[in-house]
Amino acid sequence: MKNKLKFLLKLSISLAFVIWLVVNVDWNQVLFYLRRVSAEQLFLYVAVLLLGVVISVYKWKFLVDSKGFKNSFGRYFQLYLTGTFINNFLPSFIGGDTYRAYQIGNKEKRYLPAATSVMLDRITGLLGAVILSSLFAVLNWQTIIAHEALLISSVVVFASAIVLIFISIFALAGIKFPFVNKISDYLPEKVLKIAKDFGEYGSDKKILLGSVLLAIAFNLVGVAMANYILLWCLGINIGMLDYLSIVFLISIVSAIPVSINNIGIKEWAYITFFGFFGIASSGALVAALLSRIVQMLISFAALPYYLKNK
Repeated sequence: MKNKLKFLLKLSISLAFVIWLVVNVDWNQVLFYLRRVSAEQLFLYVAVLLLGVVISVYKWKFLVDSKGFKNSFGRYFQLYLTGTFINNFLPSFIGGDTYRAYQIGNKEKRYLPAATSVMLDRITGLLGAVILSSLFAVLNWQTIIAHEALLISSVVVFASAIVLIFISIFALAGIKFPFVNKISDYLPEKVLKIAKDFGEYGSDKKILLGSVLLAIAFNLVGVAMANYILLWCLGINIGMLDYLSIVFLISIVSAIPVSINNIGIKEWAYITFFGFFGIASSGALVAALLSRIVQMLISFAALPYYLKNK
């Protein structure tokens, strides 16, 4: 019942955003922007997007291998793409991340380290986006403070970056706090096991630092470069610093799990944040929709592998 209520809540939020889009967007302008896109430009976008996926897969492989698992890059790539396919086309309560963890851990029945590798993969990806968003917001502070909503969002992300960076530094240094031991007395055994497994990553500074650097590389290529090419395809111009100060913020907001497969919230984020810099809502919407459709089509290539390992 709890899962059903959660699903209905997410469905309601998605529908609310979709209704908002239908009412507020000029759909004739949407067609105008779509006609600007050529097949050659889309091919370039797909190529850069796939390069970002390769970096992200390598980051996950880097984390999983540190736990003693040995698999080929091709295997990780298949599982990563299949996980993305599940998230896009099968809005279940299991999800692509659980699928990835199960497939990696099933052979040796080591589900916990497989699961924490996927969780840390997600966390470092978010940390990379938060760091870059905060950095470019500071560099473009005069523009950021001119828009109240943009300023509030940037401050929240910047504060999150400070907290996450300090936590990472403490983990790398192996610093432990007395209150952690007190809290641990009241935590379930499963939670303690997960925390302990996470703590093992902190014993090797190269693992955490390397994964964060790879996360930054992914965000620069798979998020910033890919989306900039997409805007170029649509004939939309925006200053580079203005663009970099919001594109990572958009990816963070789009990742908030309040709707089904972030339907609606991603499109709203594109329209809202690009709108601060004079980009028409119809153009921003086309960028968001093309991004979603192309990524879904790429993940659809994993369907045969998913059916084989269902």
